[in-house]
Amino acid sequence: MSIERQHEKAPLKPDLQLHKCRLRSLFIVESFFFKTVKHHVHFSGGSGFGKDNNIMIQPQRHGHIDAHLGFLQLYHRYHVEFSVPWNTCIHPDEKTVAPAVIAGNHNANCHIIDFAQEKDGLRLKVELLAYKEKILKENVEVMCCPSGTPLKIVLNARVLAKDKGTPLLRNGIRSIAVEGTNEDEMSE
Repeated sequence: MSIERQHEKAPLKPDLQLHKCRLRSLFIVESFFFKTVKHHVHFSGGSGFGKDNNIMIQPQRHGHIDAHLGFLQLYHRYHVEFSVPWNTCIHPDEKTVAPAVIAGNHNANCHIIDFAQEKDGLRLKVELLAYKEKILKENVEVMCCPSGTPLKIVLNARVLAKDKGTPLLRNGIRSIAVEGTNEDEMSE
């Protein structure tokens, strides 16, 4: 028998056998992983955050509410409709008053254009311009009456730049216009 033949028939050293086994099992695991996951993306059904595509309203400290709008597109103007928890004022003279009073300064980029009393809250319609990239935070304020304490609502959105895709708008958000971006792009 030649030396090469003896080497083939001779048992492998224990650490070489172990190494060969590990490589074989690693190959099997890798091939299984790439065959099953390569072409499909799977999301677990257990994640409930943002699952229903509605605007998320999160009460913060007293008198403050965050409204998470999701993704918007740069230089687009939107109508955003959502409800917030609301208690009407009780006046001693029992006069009929409006369900809310818009407070704060008028902001050209974000302002309340309509509101209505609902069973458990106040339905707001806000006009919002996504005027800057990345994180956009805008504030609106409402009061139950002129002498009431304002409720501050912070609208949070992620704004995608031009040519970065078209976002799926959440329920209650509607694009109404596209504003001029800047003088350089308008001249092209």
